[in-house]
Amino acid sequence: MLRSSVRSAIRDLTLDLAALVWPTECVSCAAPDRDCCASCLGELRRTTPVRPLSLGVPAFVFGPYEGPCRALLVAFKHDNRFGFRRTLGALLRGPLTAGLSLARSAQGPLIVTVPSRPSRVRRRGYRHVDVLARMAMRGTTLRTCRALRTTRGRVGQVGLGSEGRALNAARIAVRRAFGAKVRGREVVLVDDIVTTGATVFAAREALENAGATVIAIVALCVAERRDTRRGNESGNGESEWSRLPERRKGAPHWPTA
Repeated sequence: MLRSSVRSAIRDLTLDLAALVWPTECVSCAAPDRDCCASCLGELRRTTPVRPLSLGVPAFVFGPYEGPCRALLVAFKHDNRFGFRRTLGALLRGPLTAGLSLARSAQGPLIVTVPSRPSRVRRRGYRHVDVLARMAMRGTTLRTCRALRTTRGRVGQVGLGSEGRALNAARIAVRRAFGAKVRGREVVLVDDIVTTGATVFAAREALENAGATVIAIVALCVAERRDTRRGNESGNGESEWSRLPERRKGAPHWPTA
């Protein structure tokens, strides 16, 4: 306990000194001196750690796409705040563990991540879902399997209606080199956000057409429409969330979350 307190004090002092050189504020509430303040981190810790959804197969998420969780994910995904990977990966660990617990094969399940468009990966510099899954599996021997790819014509889902999302999401396929590897295997499918469910449904269909069995779907967040959030536990409502603006200007992206 004493060692933990000393480490925490040293870490806080380091962050205080860093904030003098690179002023920053919380991406969620704009409190000064921290990329994500203690209050917002505390709110994440108080969130119910695993929330089941109804998606045709068992599905688990950490929580709703709102508050500090949304703010950190938007910053990590769209604003290159790579340091948030540790916090977000820790949040994903509970849902991933719940999904893996459903495996029955002695061979163990494959952990397959939903793919991003190549142009987005080049712009971002990393495959964000892969990074989150790897952080969630830290300390284990588990590895992700990049068995899926997007096909020509796939665009971003933001701004599309339900029908457009379904058509766009269907542009996912199993990589030719992984066809034999997924055949006959149990799969836990991992994404960052479930919105209408179109993307994970399309990914599941592609895997099962290749002979795999998707035993669980896992995600960090579920996005719900503001006008249907009460009483909606399916996670299939169309998202009307908009991106948070980048708050921190001109500062390096220290892993301070």
